Amino acid sequence: MRYIPCIALAMTLFAGEKDLAGVYTGKWSGASGAAGDVRIALALSDGKLAPDVMFTIGSTEVKTKVTHVAVDGMKLEMKYEFDLNGVRLESTIHGTLSGEVLEGRYSTKSVADGSAADEGEWKATRQSN
Repeated sequence: MRYIPCIALAMTLFAGEKDLAGVYTGKWSGASGAAGDVRIALALSDGKLAPDVMFTIGSTEVKTKVTHVAVDGMKLEMKYEFDLNGVRLESTIHGTLSGEVLEGRYSTKSVADGSAADEGEWKATRQSN
């Protein structure tokens, strides 16, 4: 009987990842005044999310390398790095899925010295297959 809580916890974590899987597109906006589009793809692979994040600044498409992903029910946390005009940056996003909308906040810092670069919010809707 001691294993039931562990099984229930594992089922809850897997259910969250399964429920979050999909492709989301939307917008982001920062305190700096910058804004653009965002695309978050969360593919389910061997019971784990395999994320891919892309966003735009103006007409420039910025590709990222996801370095961390954590799921807690319908809550998502990700970290990803990217290069912007020769500067290496890292963003951390926190989001919550409500219906078909995944939204939350982000903060971005310099990889070199950890100094804050921007923060803001984002909102993306799951695309139908």
